[in-house]
Amino acid sequence: MSSIVNPLRIALLLALAGSTALGALPAKGKKKAAKPRASSMVDGEGAMPSPIKPVKLVSPEEMASRFFKEALSPYGDWLDLGEYGRCWKPKDISENWAPYTVGAWAYSRYGWTWMSNEDFGGIVYHYGRWVHAVEEGWCWVPDLEWAAAWVSWRYGTEAIGWAPLPPKAEWNTTVGIGVWVDKTYDIGPENYTFCAISDFDAPDLQEVIFSPVENADSVLHTVNITNISPLGKSIFCGGPAYDWVAARVKGTVPVVAVVKERSLIKFRELLNEATDAPVSFKAVLRKDKLTLVAPEWGHIADPRRADALGFTGEIDDSQSKPKWVEGQTDDAVAEKSDKPQDAPVVEEIPVLTGWEGLRANTRAMLKAKVSREVAGLSPQTYPAEPFNPNRDTPSGQ
Repeated sequence: MSSIVNPLRIALLLALAGSTALGALPAKGKKKAAKPRASSMVDGEGAMPSPIKPVKLVSPEEMASRFFKEALSPYGDWLDLGEYGRCWKPKDISENWAPYTVGAWAYSRYGWTWMSNEDFGGIVYHYGRWVHAVEEGWCWVPDLEWAAAWVSWRYGTEAIGWAPLPPKAEWNTTVGIGVWVDKTYDIGPENYTFCAISDFDAPDLQEVIFSPVENADSVLHTVNITNISPLGKSIFCGGPAYDWVAARVKGTVPVVAVVKERSLIKFRELLNEATDAPVSFKAVLRKDKLTLVAPEWGHIADPRRADALGFTGEIDDSQSKPKWVEGQTDDAVAEKSDKPQDAPVVEEIPVLTGWEGLRANTRAMLKAKVSREVAGLSPQTYPAEPFNPNRDTPSGQ
């Protein structure tokens, strides 16, 4: 045995022995001596902190905020956009750039799926919404729900079009998002992107999309066919039936198996192996498998796991958080309850709904047409239709 005496063991033995000699038992009937205070133990032992410090878990919203900030900062700027909170604006884009234009469409079990050719596309086209601010241009508004694409759809005999959903189009599993979306959320022609149905299978749609001056006429000759609905714990992004589209394109619209990769480390390894490209968040298509980065926020509420998944999990508290991140400190809540305050003044940001550039008579005609399309249908009276295998599954799948 070692001749070195363990001070902590001596202290424990003394506590058991009380005032008796070391190793002796207390006399029968006598009360045991009180447990010695920490100060009577080996100096400093009683005040020693636990070597394992508890980790303060963060909400899924907070973790998503940290991920979005770190992932998107290289590709754009974060700014405070009044009522929309902390938003992201892409940089190094063309003057007439719009969301969902640099890439191609594919079809998966999640419905119409956007395959972006932009470094930031794997995030901003599957989470959140877009707002077209008058001064800032197109800005991305973060949100937690993942979908294959957050767009409104229109189609007709010659053209097909899609528009990014605005922040007002919030996800509700009971209601979904249906054919009333243009009227309910005031999505105008200029916020749409159209192309000929025959060109819909183009590998880079920005090369075949119509000039914006044709959008009004395209809306006149199309109807809304949006149908975003729950699919188990996921979301199905319905629009024109795949078989209807496949019969009208020049080539083939790919049908892919989507893999949602929650580890950024694994995703980056796959991206570099597949394309030999620098780190980005592009969609990775290999044969018929489309891999998209899709962290599951509930799995990384422990900040210690963020690094294992490929990002630091750190956040600059000096920056304001997105509108949907509520986390407040206990001190802040207490201070707020002690001091009655007026409701905060939220700046209203002027936005472009897509109706602004039209002549008054054209605008009135098209708004009347959009109203007639839905014939009084609304989120309250006509929820999105559930997934229907006969309608929503490609032939032969």
